[in-house]
Amino acid sequence: MRSPGLRRALLLVSVLGAPACAGPAVPAAAPTTRQVIVGFVDPTDGTAPAVLDTLSKTSGVGVSFVASISPRSHAYRLNCPVDDPACKRAIEALKVNPLIQYLNLDQKKDFR
Repeated sequence: MRSPGLRRALLLVSVLGAPACAGPAVPAAAPTTRQVIVGFVDPTDGTAPAVLDTLSKTSGVGVSFVASISPRSHAYRLNCPVDDPACKRAIEALKVNPLIQYLNLDQKKDFR
């Protein structure tokens, strides 16, 4: 037979734990960085400081190298929130750079 103290303890745990599970879902915060794939016109060392500096100055945001895909294509992380208009302007500025053949957004690689 269960003791009355045990029953009260189980009741208390179930009552106190229920509100934590019943609350509304908290929406996820917008990613704080945007990952892009940059295709250069010519083979380019994607890790070269001069390349990173050019991408950063062109875009107006911090740029970090992520990975090489081919001698002309590299993945970069733009240090700007995905939903920030400045991030959209940074991407547009990179797209019109004559050294860049194409720029694709990596939708699955936005980070918090």
